[in-house]
Amino acid sequence: MEHQLFKVTQNAVIKNPKGLVLILKHTTGNWLLPGGKINKGENYLDGLKREMREETGIENFKINRILDIASWIEDDKGTYVVTFLVDVPDASVIKLSDEHIEYAWVKLDDLNKYRFWHPDIEKRIRMAF
Repeated sequence: MEHQLFKVTQNAVIKNPKGLVLILKHTTGNWLLPGGKINKGENYLDGLKREMREETGIENFKINRILDIASWIEDDKGTYVVTFLVDVPDASVIKLSDEHIEYAWVKLDDLNKYRFWHPDIEKRIRMAF
């Protein structure tokens, strides 16, 4: 959702029944969580469903809770990002968007092997464990 002063984005820490978390490798080479900007007129749930479907192909999921809400100002515009903890019933076949070149299901002990787009992404994943 666009606002004259800030934008709202959201992402998801997706856990499968084995307790592994899904991360996506962006075309820039950095790892991140699935998610993105809420479109104008779109509610949060529809936006999350759309982003999950577009970036991972996952359509069947359950929102457990909000893990984190963060905000910052860049170029005189504010951004809010809401991170959800999401469960998927199985390790579905992942269908990546053009934005991503790889995916991984990771456990807590392996997080230090990945270069995340921002340190807060790793922090949010750790919160899910």
